[in-house]
Amino acid sequence: MDFSARRSSQIVIVALLSVVVTQIIYVALSSAGAEINRSVIWTTEAVAFLAISLFALIPLARGNRYGAAWAAVALGGVFNVIQVGMGLAMFGPLKDAGEAMAPAFQSILAGAFFAYFAGKFLFGLSAILTGAGMLRTSAMTAKVMGGLAVVTGLAAMLTNLIAMAVGMDMVQLAGAAGTAATLFLGLILILVTRSEPD
Repeated sequence: MDFSARRSSQIVIVALLSVVVTQIIYVALSSAGAEINRSVIWTTEAVAFLAISLFALIPLARGNRYGAAWAAVALGGVFNVIQVGMGLAMFGPLKDAGEAMAPAFQSILAGAFFAYFAGKFLFGLSAILTGAGMLRTSAMTAKVMGGLAVVTGLAAMLTNLIAMAVGMDMVQLAGAAGTAATLFLGLILILVTRSEPD
């Protein structure tokens, strides 16, 4: 079965928006002090990020005019798969290993969040690249969406770049900015995808 650039783009859009939803659910449950089934949420995100990593390559390979943006999306998906995988496979055993393994757990945690920040940085870059393209169109809706994508993309790149340097102290701000950029990236890709052949 072959996938067109448009169909692949649609899959990426659904996956990006689903990750926004899981992030909001996770933060809302955490803030409310509710019990979180991390395994379900993180596995859902892993599937979404795998889809993003794979299907973003198809518009890129087919010479889409937003090639750099699709490359950033694909790499952002890869970094996020690594981050989620570390959480699913490593956090539990290291946490359960006791105080002696606490330094190792903190190191793995920091590494996972570095990948998280890198992924959000790349989604922010892609939001800027696609949003800037929409600013050149004549449609007012596209211009507004493009502007929002550029602004949230810049915020995501800046906060996540700082977070890569300073670590967990920036996690809430960087995560929020990255999630906003991911949302507007997904929405702007809907406009971009309309011009793709079936």
